[in-house]
Amino acid sequence: MDNDIYDPLDEYVNVFKERFKEVAHSTFEELAAEANVDVDANRATCAEIYKTQDTITDLKNRIGLWTFLCVVLWLLFAGSIIYAYICFKDNVIQNGIVCVVAAILLFCLLIVNIHPKLKNLKSDHAKFTAICDELIKKAWDQMAPLNRLYDWDIFARMMSRTIPKLEFDPYFTTQRLADLKEVYDWDESFSEGRSVLYSHSGLIKGNPFVLCRTKKMEWGTKTYHGTKTIHWTEMEFDSKGRAHRVHRSEVLHASVTASFPLYFQKTRLIYGNTAAPDLIFTRKQSGFASKEGTLSHKLKKRALRKKARNLTDNDYAMMSNEDFEVAFDTSDRNNNQQFALLFTPLAQNNMLNILKDKEVGFGDDFSFEKNRMINVITSDHIQGKNLEMNPAQYQGFDYDKATEDFYKINAEHFRSIYFAFAPLLCVPMYQQIRSYENIYGHDFKRESTYWEHEALANFWGIQNFMHPDCVTDCILKTKREYTSDDETAITVYAYGYRVEQRLTYVEKWGGDGRMHRVPVYWDEYLPVTGSRNLFIKEDGDFKDEDVSNAQRRAHVENILSKTNHKIYRRHISSRLG
Repeated sequence: MDNDIYDPLDEYVNVFKERFKEVAHSTFEELAAEANVDVDANRATCAEIYKTQDTITDLKNRIGLWTFLCVVLWLLFAGSIIYAYICFKDNVIQNGIVCVVAAILLFCLLIVNIHPKLKNLKSDHAKFTAICDELIKKAWDQMAPLNRLYDWDIFARMMSRTIPKLEFDPYFTTQRLADLKEVYDWDESFSEGRSVLYSHSGLIKGNPFVLCRTKKMEWGTKTYHGTKTIHWTEMEFDSKGRAHRVHRSEVLHASVTASFPLYFQKTRLIYGNTAAPDLIFTRKQSGFASKEGTLSHKLKKRALRKKARNLTDNDYAMMSNEDFEVAFDTSDRNNNQQFALLFTPLAQNNMLNILKDKEVGFGDDFSFEKNRMINVITSDHIQGKNLEMNPAQYQGFDYDKATEDFYKINAEHFRSIYFAFAPLLCVPMYQQIRSYENIYGHDFKRESTYWEHEALANFWGIQNFMHPDCVTDCILKTKREYTSDDETAITVYAYGYRVEQRLTYVEKWGGDGRMHRVPVYWDEYLPVTGSRNLFIKEDGDFKDEDVSNAQRRAHVENILSKTNHKIYRRHISSRLG
């Protein structure tokens, strides 16, 4: 049980948080040393940038004030002219003369003072903006050696150095996917109708995981409205009994509800482990961990006790730690014996600590599904975070800000991913059991899976693959075609929708006692498919652990130069066909 994590919350606070901070500091120091950025020169340049930006802001504010004054004076000038005209027209000569004199003075003030002042301010604004642009360009040039050294795997290397027994794959391989299917019975139908935006695969304590974000289309409904105005004439009688015609009108309203595509993204952690191989349960977030002693908590506990006594409909047996049962409700489980082996008293306490804590971690923000040997964790806190690990997130023109951002961004990524894993780390048995393949080893093919191809296509952007008539988002799917000259052709299919406007007449009764057909225009979404080739070259055999950042960058540039590819992402270079 070497390097086991016994209490994930406590060990994050007392071990891993500080350890990751040290790793991040040392990583950035290595990058900075290799980049050899002239820090003093960059600081001087940035100081000029911020000083110039303050000047630009001040000029912008002054331009706004002088523009406002200019508009007010021109309005007063126009008002004086108009009022003078009225005075002369009404033969109020003295007032008219005063207005003319005021108009002349205002005109002179505007032409001689206000407009030249405004012109000078705008000229200064343009001059200082140009100076600032040049300074920013100079600062980017100063930081270029460092910005070039950031790569897609830098965060994964830091996590692996921080948490023992955590390994990341260069990319999601066909062998890793085959292991999940053949060893852990992963259901491949999960990918149907979904497109992978990114995936990070690897091993934790010898067992496979995939952290992935997917996009899925589901049909929603939209209501379209139409109107029709009708007119008719009625006979009415007045109080004296005389008849006369009255014209009436009414606006008839109608609606049509039709389907339209909605696109959703979700991030999941998928984990394979042979512990409790027959156990199935679904746990949804409830917030009961923080409600101990409340009426809702007591009622929930009572309901679970009642369910446990009802042996005719289920085989649910409530464990002695009833607070855990309430907070981590898995009363739909199918095997109490295997659940008890998995969730020992230590595991129960660990899980309760995670669910109750909202200061260090994220509290009860996750669902936990176990389907025999496959575990799926869906945490709210990672849904809004971009965990693709694009190195562009670190790049900047200010060395000091880049330093601060590097620590801040990576610390938040580490916290987010660590607490996505935390529900699994709560269970000691998951760390004690390793797969046969991990113990004895096997040939590990470096061929990338279609998950990685979809993620790469999405990184290129749907605009490169969508049908010309498509007006919606797209679900990108891929097919490996052939390999020649060490380059693999991938066909990317973009499934989207075009719009056809339809007209439906809806019958409505009018106030005239007749049925009328109200026109409603609505949109019908019809499927269209675009396609284009994407050519890739896998670089999974390159061992980048023991090379310098500069050597790693030189290797990437060499790959791109040889292949004439445009992008190198996660050990795969690519170009569009």
